[in-house]
Amino acid sequence: MIDFRPPKLNDKERIDAYVKASGRIGCDVSFTNTYLWRKHYNIQIAFTDDTYYKCYRMGESITGYAMPMTSGDNRTAIGRILDDARERGTSPIIGLLNDRGVGLMHRLYGDKVIITPDRDSFDYIYERENLVSLSGKKYHAKRNHISKFFRAYEDSVVEEICANNARDVLSVAERWQEGSGDTGELAIIKDALEHFDRLGMFGLLLYVNGDPVAFSLASAINDEVCDVNFEKAVGIEEAYAVINFEFAKHFDSFRYINREEDLGLEGLRKSKLSYHPDILLKKSNAVFSW
Repeated sequence: MIDFRPPKLNDKERIDAYVKASGRIGCDVSFTNTYLWRKHYNIQIAFTDDTYYKCYRMGESITGYAMPMTSGDNRTAIGRILDDARERGTSPIIGLLNDRGVGLMHRLYGDKVIITPDRDSFDYIYERENLVSLSGKKYHAKRNHISKFFRAYEDSVVEEICANNARDVLSVAERWQEGSGDTGELAIIKDALEHFDRLGMFGLLLYVNGDPVAFSLASAINDEVCDVNFEKAVGIEEAYAVINFEFAKHFDSFRYINREEDLGLEGLRKSKLSYHPDILLKKSNAVFSW
């Protein structure tokens, strides 16, 4: 069997190297998400000499595997997953495959694997410059929201998130949870702030009249793509549009911003589509028939 274990902070450098070498840009591959959601999804990882593995558990049972990242042979790496599932007596399911992974599965296994798209897990990825310029008729409403905010709140300011204002980030998250119910995110945001530097996170905090009203917390997937891990706003309708705009303007070293999936939530899907993603990153699940 593959020797799976929970991810640790000191796995970051090793996993980051595999992610960059893979060229994959889905939010699910980033070390930051793997670490922060490790308890919520019972994520475990393993390494061999040339391969990085990840699985998801429910209790003692593995419910699915991620596509392995390897510097060796793909068939060998996937074969280890299939063998692991057989030994555990579970059905081998490899989830969140991008189109390249789907093509590989078809080439290697043909009709022995059934591929099913997972629309709720598609990532919304945007050209950063488009989120700054907001040019054209399709962004007319967004420009109006932002203009309305700055007319109403001339004293608003943004700050980069750091140890000195982490308490204000948490204040926004706590007020957001009060209006949204317990989604489990508050504890994860606390974890992110506690390990902010070691996770390589960065972000912006928006103030109005000296009060924190919105934040974006993010991390790099690779040198070109960053992932907005958390974005929350309270009290002001336009604050989401403003923190999105300010984040894109401020962190200008990235070409793309991954704003993650919509989880099948109608309102969230409508919001993410309203920004007209440049890449709607498809993800699919592979179920093997033996």
